[in-house]
Amino acid sequence: MIWLYLPALVALCLAPLASALPAPASIGPVVASLAEQTNVPNLVSGVILQTRLYDTVAEVVVFTLASIGVRLLLAGERPIPRIRGLSDPPSVVLCQLGATIAALIAVELALRGHLSPGGGFASGVAGGTAIGLLLISGSAEVSDRLYRRYRADLWEKAAVVGFLLLSFLALEGVPLPQGAFGTVQSGGWIPVLNLLVAVKVTLGSWAMVQLFVRYRGLL
Repeated sequence: MIWLYLPALVALCLAPLASALPAPASIGPVVASLAEQTNVPNLVSGVILQTRLYDTVAEVVVFTLASIGVRLLLAGERPIPRIRGLSDPPSVVLCQLGATIAALIAVELALRGHLSPGGGFASGVAGGTAIGLLLISGSAEVSDRLYRRYRADLWEKAAVVGFLLLSFLALEGVPLPQGAFGTVQSGGWIPVLNLLVAVKVTLGSWAMVQLFVRYRGLL
């Protein structure tokens, strides 16, 4: 009996492939409208931080909740007494070099993310990668001291609050002086929001990675 149903099932699945696809609509007017509305070459940043800013606010809140969840998850565990990292000099130098390059890329993506591929989230990922490479290269204890000394957790919260306040101003239509198309000042609130997102994602990644290293170790 199954041999009768199997051909019918295959024919049912392949039937939509026999029909012709509808002609795609032209997206040229949409792209031109977005470029004119946002005044930035990177339309992805324009969509994320202007035309669909509500989604971005929710994403920032979700990332904050994830960071809080990691803290709660590891709150009842004991820290590892000794954190082992890479010890051979070539690996340490390569990790530190990679961290330097990732940090520079993070700054570039944050400042010019609305002019080229990049943005706040991409910058935060690059910044978190730089911190992770430093932790692997044997700087876990130094990183922990810096995190506590400069109260990075408070700066992370301040970045979230600042992002929410500036997002409210942007959604209310409060304008910023805009420069010529293609310049850093051309994006209005977009570059400022990119910087705040980059700071928040970088510090949040630092907090989560730091906690995992403290309670789980590296090697």
